[in-house]
Amino acid sequence: MPKQTFFNLTSEKQKQIIDVAINEFSQSTFNEVKISDIISKAKIPRSSFYDYFEDKKDLYKYIILIIREEKMKYMEPALTEQQESFFERLRGLFKAGAEFAASKPEFEKLANKMFENMEIIYEIFGTEELDMSSAYESMLMKGVEAGEIRSDIDIKFIAKSIHILTSNLMLESFEGSKETLSEAIQKTTKNIINFIKFGIAK
Repeated sequence: MPKQTFFNLTSEKQKQIIDVAINEFSQSTFNEVKISDIISKAKIPRSSFYDYFEDKKDLYKYIILIIREEKMKYMEPALTEQQESFFERLRGLFKAGAEFAASKPEFEKLANKMFENMEIIYEIFGTEELDMSSAYESMLMKGVEAGEIRSDIDIKFIAKSIHILTSNLMLESFEGSKETLSEAIQKTTKNIINFIKFGIAK
């Protein structure tokens, strides 16, 4: 996280630095982005950068947290919806992700570059912090209580499977595709839900 000296800056100056960094990370992968370019375009001395952040990873992590916070504003209604079925909530979750990507093009570009180098994301955050399994567990339990999902399923296993399935398929559906992230999410959502709901048995 940024140092207190960063938060002591005016909101306008903070935004200027973050906007420049977002633009840089949306144009190039993490390894390609240079601190020298960020400080030059943000019009701050190199010494000031290290007064604000520990290093490039510290800045990158903060930006990802900002994006995740913004994304949760879109996801929260789907996660808390009580009236819809499990599969409608799941569809709503994926739809919210697509809407977020479409409404925040600068974040979408950064996400595209992030997908090109997921190793750095796992290095910075670890795997647990990016794990959606707990949210899926809650949704599954509500589905069982509502009688729409079998009560004999292993909820933790299914939740983890959905997390792995969605994470990998969403990523793979975009890699090498000419579609936007939003289009890729929408296209993959239907196939994922049909697979989870109906399986492959005849």
